[in-house]
Amino acid sequence: MMIGEVLSGKVIVLDPGHGGVDDGAIGPSGLLEKKINLDVALDLWKILNLQGATVYMTRKTDKTVYLKDRIELANKEHANLFVCIHHNSVKNAPEVDRTQVFYWSTTDTSKVAADELLKSFERIFNLKGQLIRNDFKVLRLAKVPAVLVESCFMSSPQREKWLRNPRNLWREALAIDDGILKYFDDIGGENK
Repeated sequence: MMIGEVLSGKVIVLDPGHGGVDDGAIGPSGLLEKKINLDVALDLWKILNLQGATVYMTRKTDKTVYLKDRIELANKEHANLFVCIHHNSVKNAPEVDRTQVFYWSTTDTSKVAADELLKSFERIFNLKGQLIRNDFKVLRLAKVPAVLVESCFMSSPQREKWLRNPRNLWREALAIDDGILKYFDDIGGENK
């Protein structure tokens, strides 16, 4: 199988969180989550396209996209996987930094996808993480397998500095891709 065929026939919707009037989290020196989410998603979009997937993005620029429109795109395109990309933050705890991957549905393969994404981040970045079932609206209203990845905590000054390096954002995209590939290996012929 050629590299351009490994995800042939798969439909993936990428959702870079926030955007436009919604900055998302703001790092200690002013880095905006909406920008980092978009940069990682654009890198991942390139990788997934090279692997033969049909990839849709809820936004490709810094614009406001309403939550219902993000969910509608994934549902309308009958995505094999809907991946929401975020970077977390917590007040007054600069030492906190870990990956968190959220899922909601237990009636599809969302948990399998979330687990593989978490394992990829833990392996690639040696960063202990958490798999969490959470009733986020973007996950609850998705009628397709859906996950929300909080790659790291940008409230950590060291992590914010790390996120300013485009090579590290590419590494994040590769980690998400690794999890996606393993997810599709796990489910085999399901969900086509």
